[in-house]
Amino acid sequence: MQLQNSSYKPSEVLSPISEDSQAIETSPVEAIQQWLVSQLAKQLSLDPKNIKVQEPLTRYGLDSIDAVTLVGELEDWLDLELPSTLLWDYPTVEKAATFLVQEFDIATALNTAKAEPVATAAKEKTEKASGWGGLWNRISGS
Repeated sequence: MQLQNSSYKPSEVLSPISEDSQAIETSPVEAIQQWLVSQLAKQLSLDPKNIKVQEPLTRYGLDSIDAVTLVGELEDWLDLELPSTLLWDYPTVEKAATFLVQEFDIATALNTAKAEPVATAAKEKTEKASGWGGLWNRISGS
């Protein structure tokens, strides 16, 4: 198991740059899917291109500890309290993202992060890890 801190905010997922250097607006479901795929790939040392949003997460080797860790990182990213069993109750990236958009005010969470000044985002990156990463730092004395 790898404990990682989610170091980027929803705004970084919302507007990927296309080939002609114009930002492309992404729906909340797509933004969450992109974030989950990226974090899942990092956590399980996979190529994000090989992760299909319709496939069960257990297919990629996600166990209960990794799932709870990923949900904790998602909570930090969205600044929301989520059910720890989210990825077991909704076992695909697609189902989890759809559930979150239907049941939580994801658009507000994404827009709040999008409106953050760049200086605040840079400061956050230099601060000690929060969430699961912060817990690990306190336990390990880092």
